Amino acid sequence: MAAKIKSDIFNLGLYQIIGGAIGVVVILISLFDPIQFSGLIILVYAFMFSFFAYSIFCGTLCVKSGEMALRYSLINQFLQLLSFAFFGFSFSYFAGIYMIIGLDLSKSIEINLGFGISKFNVNINGDAERTEINLNLVALALIYWIEKLKKKIKDRK
Repeated sequence: MAAKIKSDIFNLGLYQIIGGAIGVVVILISLFDPIQFSGLIILVYAFMFSFFAYSIFCGTLCVKSGEMALRYSLINQFLQLLSFAFFGFSFSYFAGIYMIIGLDLSKSIEINLGFGISKFNVNINGDAERTEINLNLVALALIYWIEKLKKKIKDRK
């Protein structure tokens, strides 16, 4: 594998590790919030933690130049590509930088724009009136970049 490709995969790995680590830190900080812990709350935190841990896992594979690194990283980015809310259910997961553009169809058609670092949100039986879908442009760019890296590796073989 060429040095440039190895360097790109290494950088992708660092990005995923840092994004996942920020998410883990946010979860740990939120544990200090004075809330009543129940089995369901602990399960929700474990669920959120698993997504950020997966990002760290993908990044570690990239840093170590694991053979499956790009495949797992692609899955990680697809998980971050879309966020949505409808019928009282919402989901968003971003490990690292995110920049979203989307549509809010709740009361009229509005365009959403947003950006930030490492976020996870899941709601069940939340705001049933809220209807929106968002596209993470950073994840989209990373998916494109990963596919280009996979093609370069394939072409070199």
